[in-house]
Amino acid sequence: MTDIIPIILAVSLSILTIVLVAVGVQLFLALKAFRHSLDKVNAVFDETEEKIKAITQPLQNLAGIVSGVKTGAKVFEGFVQFLNNRKSEDSTKDSRK
Repeated sequence: MTDIIPIILAVSLSILTIVLVAVGVQLFLALKAFRHSLDKVNAVFDETEEKIKAITQPLQNLAGIVSGVKTGAKVFEGFVQFLNNRKSEDSTKDSRK
């Protein structure tokens, strides 16, 4: 009876070692597949970011153009107001004479 216990322990330990090695290998493969999936997701996000930038860049340029037109309109408005003020000053000078 005492001769069987060491044999059973050795066999059990060997089987347990083999099972744990198999689990470790499967875990490594699963983590490798997970990393590969994350790389694909990251590539999709990068491509999406590039597409969004390509779409928003013209809109930002358009906003800049609109801002420039507004500024130009204000300058023109100020110039017209200046001319009107000058014209009214000239007309008041002529009426005083």
